[in-house]
Amino acid sequence: MIQQSEVIQIGRMSRPHGKAGEVQLTLSNDLWDEGVSSKDELFIALNIDSILVPFHVLEWRGKGMDSVILRLRGVESEEQAARLTGKQVYLFRRDCTAADSDDELLTWQDLVGYAVTASDGQSLGIIAAVDETTINTLAELTDGTLIPLHEDLIINLDTETHALQINYSR
Repeated sequence: MIQQSEVIQIGRMSRPHGKAGEVQLTLSNDLWDEGVSSKDELFIALNIDSILVPFHVLEWRGKGMDSVILRLRGVESEEQAARLTGKQVYLFRRDCTAADSDDELLTWQDLVGYAVTASDGQSLGIIAAVDETTINTLAELTDGTLIPLHEDLIINLDTETHALQINYSR
């Protein structure tokens, strides 16, 4: 079984493309460009009924700045491709070239569970969820408070203690 810690969300399947089972992936970050350019064998995972299911990517090509057209093994018709519409798509961390560097590869989703403090040291709470569905990424704290997440707001990030300090005040 594929564990959430083995993958990084890269986007969402948006719609079927053509009649031969191709599907359009709308990317939410640039990990696709960094992770797949030199891979001979590429697999992605889709969240289907809360289970991460691997798919072998047979072919892919870019479509615009933030979309990719994929041909997946076992998906051979428009109807099969339509069943994948709206599914979250993940890239395996092992396939990300950025993961080969000394820096740990983190996404906004990896911050779930982190304790957040403001620049003045005030505890804001624990991140319960991260919403990346709009251009403004938001962290939802356990008390329901929403706070913006952006690289420019981060003062300190400690992956060992799961602590995040941001330039923010209530």
